[in-house]
Amino acid sequence: MAEQKLGIRLDELEDDTVVAVSVGEVSLAVVKHGGKVYALDGKCTHEGGSLGEGYMDNNELICPLHSGAYSIESGKANENTPWVSDVRAYMIRADSASRELYVDV
Repeated sequence: MAEQKLGIRLDELEDDTVVAVSVGEVSLAVVKHGGKVYALDGKCTHEGGSLGEGYMDNNELICPLHSGAYSIESGKANENTPWVSDVRAYMIRADSASRELYVDV
């Protein structure tokens, strides 16, 4: 894995707003929740819906197509949405000086 710049600053993200971001060939869903930033694979495992166009419900990212639910911390699929399977969660960090976000992809 190599750390890549997301092109987003921490202060540009609003709490509980999901953003679609591409880093090279990798699409991600990025969300800030409770002051912490999370990144998950950007495609739902059910029918490839864009998780970056999804929405937050408590600590879960919800797919906009068929409401598959994923933990923003681990990418684990909610057992109440058995039509989806786990997605990858990525390590993300904010540079302390510039507030730029970086992700290991």
